[in-house]
Amino acid sequence: MTVWLNGEWLNDEAAGPGAGDRGFLLGDGLFETLRYSGGRVYRLEAHEQRLRASCQALDLTCPLDSVSLGPVIAELAGRAGLPEAAIRLTLTAGRGERGLARTGAHEPSCLITAAPLGARPASLSLASIGLQRSGSSIAARHKTLSYIDNVMARREARRAGADMALLLDTQGRLSGADCANLFWLRDGRLFTPALECAVLPGTARAAVIAAMDVEQGGFGPDSLAAAECVFVTNALMGAVAVSRIDGRPAGVGQALPAAVKAVLD
Repeated sequence: MTVWLNGEWLNDEAAGPGAGDRGFLLGDGLFETLRYSGGRVYRLEAHEQRLRASCQALDLTCPLDSVSLGPVIAELAGRAGLPEAAIRLTLTAGRGERGLARTGAHEPSCLITAAPLGARPASLSLASIGLQRSGSSIAARHKTLSYIDNVMARREARRAGADMALLLDTQGRLSGADCANLFWLRDGRLFTPALECAVLPGTARAAVIAAMDVEQGGFGPDSLAAAECVFVTNALMGAVAVSRIDGRPAGVGQALPAAVKAVLD
């Protein structure tokens, strides 16, 4: 097969794996983002469990069957000279024949990269946008390579002058931020949208729920108006307070609960 790439005519081997890779062509694959710091991968077991579950859901061969992830990440960070790193594992269905169906034997492709871990922001602002998540969507429940909804949500939020997008599901219930799970504190209790609200099962989210009393359910956007504190969580940042939503102050200025920080730091 001959391909055209950035102004050059190449055979597909010279063009690289992307020329026929289903991840590049169709978004047929998954990714995991992990935090490496202090010589360890944060919540490694939880990430591995989610990766296995997502591989099963998408009918992909899990790389954990042949690779021990912890030592590979430690060596990768060491080779990159990064004592703290943002690790990304990208798994694709590999090269295959043209078309939607996976035909023949497919060899998955697994790429693991390390980048400097950015500083955690002191706070974040959110903007409500028009895009809604569907609870029946594979892309809402798993970290698939089909991430365009999240990309465009962030783009819309930035145009509104915010750091992240605040997303609802198709029933108008709170779902989360474009790359983070959502929590809020009200009357001394913690709340978060249930997985049924098109919520990605984040590893940091799971750690907070396992350690603390958190009420999960379907909540409307007005639930945040009475909150004492709003915050988001993800694997790289841990927990970060939300300072503003749609240009208005979020919460009543109460600091991020110390117990939450203790769970995730």
